[in-house]
Amino acid sequence: MGTIIEASATATAAAHRRTLHPGALELADVAAQSCLERAGRSADDLDLLINAGLFHDKIISEPAFASLIQEDIGANRSRPAGAGHGTFSFDVYNGGCGLLTGISLVDGMLASGTAEVGMVVASDMDPEPGVSDGFTFPGVGGAILLSADDSRPGFTAFRFATFPEYAELFHSNVDWQDDPRGGTAGHGRNVLTVEMAETYTAQALECAEATVRELADEQTLDFGEIDLLVATASVPGFAEALAARLGVPADRVPATVDGLGGAHTAAPALALESGRLAASGTTLFVSAGAGITVAVALYRT
Repeated sequence: MGTIIEASATATAAAHRRTLHPGALELADVAAQSCLERAGRSADDLDLLINAGLFHDKIISEPAFASLIQEDIGANRSRPAGAGHGTFSFDVYNGGCGLLTGISLVDGMLASGTAEVGMVVASDMDPEPGVSDGFTFPGVGGAILLSADDSRPGFTAFRFATFPEYAELFHSNVDWQDDPRGGTAGHGRNVLTVEMAETYTAQALECAEATVRELADEQTLDFGEIDLLVATASVPGFAEALAARLGVPADRVPATVDGLGGAHTAAPALALESGRLAASGTTLFVSAGAGITVAVALYRT
């Protein structure tokens, strides 16, 4: 049995302005609904819904963002009667590696038979435009629908690695700041600050290459076999640079949509918009992010 990608979809802040200021939740909702439509499925088909997005509207942390998405798209809103079918939703936070982390969790649940259909959704949007410091990621939402298929290999291997010695190169935090206008004591707001060092890209490439080569050794993978390289690290040009290091031809890297090269957690789904996955026998997914953390997955059609 293999875990296969049935469909994927994305939504961008520029294209989906149903409100004056579209947020992460709206982007996630649109991407999830579009993904279901592409697969010809109903939201009630979902056994599992995982949110891997990080930067939420107004920096909310409760309730789980996945539960809000579940409510909005109408995935089994009511408690199932008896042993009936329901949707289990929860959040997973692993920065730029969140989408692949969520996929690996769905893969485990599909393999165990506890779920038949799962979706991983990720979206990011500046939670406080004009107030947040260092937030440069474009507003993008992405969704990937997964199911089990006995006739196809699908995802065949995952590898995760963390390099804590480089943690200071890319990190974010939320701090309370008093109202600069003064007034009643205790008045102020939480402010998000994102810091990415100039050396982050180069170090992320080093860590990603090392992790990819470890997986390749385990799976006896020849890089010449790779038909499609989906590599993301929240910085433009990462995929092309990694392809050059691995000796993968540049034409096997999906083209990046202008202005979206720095997409954060939804970046892998954005790369799949090229439509090249179905025609690619072997696809290598690589994500790098804060930590520095690297996630690698091998997918075969």
